Amino acid sequence: MTTPTIPGFWQKILVPTDFSNCSLAALKSASRLQETSTAQIVLLHVTEEGHEGLRIRTEDLHDKMRYEAEQTLRKLAKEHFPRPDEIVVQIEEGRPAETICQVAEKEKADVILIPTHGHTGLKHMLLGSIAEKVVRQAHCDVLVVRQ
Repeated sequence: MTTPTIPGFWQKILVPTDFSNCSLAALKSASRLQETSTAQIVLLHVTEEGHEGLRIRTEDLHDKMRYEAEQTLRKLAKEHFPRPDEIVVQIEEGRPAETICQVAEKEKADVILIPTHGHTGLKHMLLGSIAEKVVRQAHCDVLVVRQ
């Protein structure tokens, strides 16, 4: 049985995750969307860039982090999605909000499905909000999912 495609609806969904419990809400929402459509799901994890200098060299550590992040994304796909083999997994380096928006544009995503930690007040001001920055910068729709 083929799953119907909804004309004009999201066909490519970018789901960034930081592997927190909060980000599971976005994975579950994306899973429900995969159940009811033929939309392609792209799972994204953004890591910090490696550094190399006179006293600091972190490329090996970052290679290991990338490998572990990829394995974790594949595990999440198997655990949460009805068609895990169709999930695209991406690991990118950079600042999270900017990188998420760049990947969404490069992938021609129709929507970014992003979790929010729901911080308010001083904690929000000190930490900033990646979801808020993505909403402001993204070229496509952004669906913010609460925990």
